[in-house]
Amino acid sequence: MSKITFNELPLSSDVLRAIEEMGFEKPSKIQEQAIPEAMKGRDIIGQAQTGTGKTLAFGSVLLTNLKPSDHISAIVLSPTRELANQIYEQFKKMGRYTDLRFTCVFGGSPIERQIRTIKKGCDIIIGTPGRVMDLMRRKVLRLDELQYFVLDEADEMLNMGFVEDIETILQSVPETRQTLLFSATMPDGIKKIASNYMKKDYLHIRIKQKQQTATTVEQFFYVVKPKEKFETLCRVLDSEKIDSAIIFCKTKRSVDEVASELKAHNYNVESMHGDISQETRMHTLKQFKAGKIKYLVATDVAARGIDVDHVSHVINYELPQEDELYIHRIGRTGRAGAKGVAFSLVSPRELSYFRKIERKTNSHFVELEVPTIDDIFNNKMNEILFEIQDILDHNGQYDYREVVRSIPKNMRDDVLAALLKMAFDAKIGYEYDDENDLSEIKYDKLMFDRGKVDRVNKSKLIAFICDESGIKSDKLGEITIKRKCSYVYVEKDVTDRVIKKCSHKKLNNRKVEVTYVEG
Repeated sequence: MSKITFNELPLSSDVLRAIEEMGFEKPSKIQEQAIPEAMKGRDIIGQAQTGTGKTLAFGSVLLTNLKPSDHISAIVLSPTRELANQIYEQFKKMGRYTDLRFTCVFGGSPIERQIRTIKKGCDIIIGTPGRVMDLMRRKVLRLDELQYFVLDEADEMLNMGFVEDIETILQSVPETRQTLLFSATMPDGIKKIASNYMKKDYLHIRIKQKQQTATTVEQFFYVVKPKEKFETLCRVLDSEKIDSAIIFCKTKRSVDEVASELKAHNYNVESMHGDISQETRMHTLKQFKAGKIKYLVATDVAARGIDVDHVSHVINYELPQEDELYIHRIGRTGRAGAKGVAFSLVSPRELSYFRKIERKTNSHFVELEVPTIDDIFNNKMNEILFEIQDILDHNGQYDYREVVRSIPKNMRDDVLAALLKMAFDAKIGYEYDDENDLSEIKYDKLMFDRGKVDRVNKSKLIAFICDESGIKSDKLGEITIKRKCSYVYVEKDVTDRVIKKCSHKKLNNRKVEVTYVEG
């Protein structure tokens, strides 16, 4: 946190008054460094993690420097509708004491209404690239007198394929405009935009990423085989006390598949990703905020537009591709001082990568046993008994006493047990197999005395083990290739077979010794 206050920054009194009412006292590092330089008129690349206050950093500058006019003076581009709306809401709060007019434009919403708003007069446009280009083609949006061009979440823009759209828009604005570009990461595409469209003396402000997860979030993981991942997810949902949860997947396809399967098993769930219509997404988000939807399955990009304080759990059904995204994901829980919980479902082969995330984010991950059928039963029974107690507290059982009295005394215990079974069955959607205890899968660690110097890699080692021992690759867990040896986790039921069949056999024309590693 900065040691200076907002009052020490060169912002207008109207904007400072609004910032104070928003509850901010001291600027974040990106705000402290970017605001003074942007106020001088410099082009800036602001590189900082999501959630560090980048919107206020550029918004306060625009709202301070611009004056109401008969043309559009600034445009802010954002990758998604939800993020554009968030920026718009922030501008409304920051600009409440100014006379500036701003609006938000995006696809999936009636364009005629947006056209009418712009024609009435607008100083700042906040929107997605596609809708902005559409309005430009219709000659509604004229940017020939633009003073500011702002690109927010630039890395996500590139990931979503908006490069050509951004360049088309940039080619239509005056060269004299000031360009402010904000991003969490700095891929080559952003460097290309900077070199082609920003002033040569642009300033790159990079805020060192803390890479540290919130202390209010407890982080756990389960080691599960890919084919058992969905059942494990259901076991977690049924055994944990969850108020609401966001379940993360890497792709839109995965989101649809997981949400569809959960719905088929009667879970209260909806999906959220970029291909879903704006109207549906806004309705889903509203329902989720109101607590009418318990589980939301989402992609990383779509989840950036979710601003909900009551999320009790985050579940990584699929691990993110970058450790930064892990930080963003679990930041959706444990907000406003509340405690949060994050679960990750990790396949044996992902363990090395998962441990890297742990180190880079300064986190502490605790491994848990996959919930058993008994865990699920106990959790659901506690829910049922709590609901019964609530009925008793409100005397809701009164009208049913005569029915109970009509049941023969020698049958009442059985009737009560049957009612509890009915209540339990109504809470369980997945058909669990009592004999399929996922938590019993254990691994042994084996050392192969061949490594990188012997030209051994993971694919060669897996092929060697499977060919020589006759086991399937899903019996193998984490694999680590060292310089002169390799470590492989194998399921306990095939340990002896792998040692016996692979020892003294040739890998890359060199004999291999396989030994069991204690611990």
